[in-house]
Amino acid sequence: MESPEPKRRHAARGRLRAYRIAGSALLALTIGAATLTLILVERWESAADAPAGGGGMRAGGSRNSPFTATMFYVAADGLGLVRREIEVPYGADTLSRARIIVERQLERAPRQLRSAFPRGTRLRALYLADDGSLFVDLSGEVTTEHSGGSLDELLTVYALVNALTTNVADVDAVQILVDGREVDTLAGHIDLRQPLTPNMTWVVDLPRPAEESTAPPPDNEADGESAPRNGADSSSW
Repeated sequence: MESPEPKRRHAARGRLRAYRIAGSALLALTIGAATLTLILVERWESAADAPAGGGGMRAGGSRNSPFTATMFYVAADGLGLVRREIEVPYGADTLSRARIIVERQLERAPRQLRSAFPRGTRLRALYLADDGSLFVDLSGEVTTEHSGGSLDELLTVYALVNALTTNVADVDAVQILVDGREVDTLAGHIDLRQPLTPNMTWVVDLPRPAEESTAPPPDNEADGESAPRNGADSSSW
């Protein structure tokens, strides 16, 4: 009768081989998981250090520092637009940057200059098309409170168009909407039925007066926004 001892030794060697195979597989899985984790961490850190959105303002800077943006205001005589550089926070993507530019452009102008927009005008929404056209939806005050002059309307339109196309690299043209709808014009003169490209014809390069401040004046202090423009009644500005 055959002794069971060889069978037991054979079974023990089989179990030992299985343990070794399982141990090798477990070690390989552990090394693979550690390598994958390291790769993901490195990619996450790289993404965190790089600006998101695939584009930036044309002015240089990092995500944690302000950008120098060019805004457009109406000259004191009302006959053109004046460029002024201001510090704005960085936006993480194209629409965030565009929103910052529009909101700053709608703010009160520095002393000695005037805003191109009626008081109360607000940004409602932004839409960016694949062809680089940005649709800017403004509140109704931009039309109901507008002075109505053809030059005033032109300066309003191109203050916005020029500011966005100058400061936001992905924006090539701008179409203004009002209260969520396309409009023919703001005040009967400038055709707004399609996106407009920048136009610097009406920009005048005036030197900055020594007394001019980039900070808006107090609410109880008169500024250019309430001054008559081209003889028009400015009570709505």
